[in-house]
Amino acid sequence: MANVTTTKTIYELVLEISENKIISPTIPVDITIGEAGILHQNAIEDKAELLAKGVSEDSINELPLRAKFLQERQSIWTAVYQSALTSNKEWEAKINEASQLHRELKFDFKFAYRNHPDILKKLQNILRGSGHMNLIQDMSDYYAFAKQYPEPLATILFDTTKIDRSKQLSHELHELMNRVNGVKNSKKRPEKQLRDKAYTYLKQLVDEIRAYGKYAFWDDKEKQKRYSSEYIRSKNKRNNKLTEINN
Repeated sequence: MANVTTTKTIYELVLEISENKIISPTIPVDITIGEAGILHQNAIEDKAELLAKGVSEDSINELPLRAKFLQERQSIWTAVYQSALTSNKEWEAKINEASQLHRELKFDFKFAYRNHPDILKKLQNILRGSGHMNLIQDMSDYYAFAKQYPEPLATILFDTTKIDRSKQLSHELHELMNRVNGVKNSKKRPEKQLRDKAYTYLKQLVDEIRAYGKYAFWDDKEKQKRYSSEYIRSKNKRNNKLTEINN
């Protein structure tokens, strides 16, 4: 494994990443940062085994530094991005409507499924999370969930127009976000480019340490999980369930 020790600063190293090497985030940045922190702790606990396979101690120590740098760049980009979003009155109106509807659906669903612990446990996948992207996804997920488990909702005389509106809002907000992004948030914006480079720089190290971790613990299924993304595993399970619902 390459030695990451250098006299250059992280800022300088990130700037050196060429445009054709940039990886746009496929996982929410806050989750990426959090998973990097967990990976760092796991790597410290498994340091002896990782070092024996070729991982350098400098690489492990570098993880929180790269994560912190990404967090700083994300904050700067988020400020720019949110400024563009909040300037759009249509977005504000619909996101507020979705937030209110989410609150109502949350209490409707928790009450309807209160005597169904197995279903209620599955509902937690929707109730977790925060942020605009999560809210948009939840609007779609509530609709799918209601279609899969309609009987408990029927017993409380649930107003089904709410889930019809939630599905519609999800589509409208996706389209609106894409339009706002296209107009106000060009990919060439320096704040976004630097954020994406910082993400790339962290991901490179995360992927490498995970690869070594999977190699070091190739015959230990539980250890293998420590060196993969919990977010990706949960997302795949969620997508598989939604596919089953829609088929």
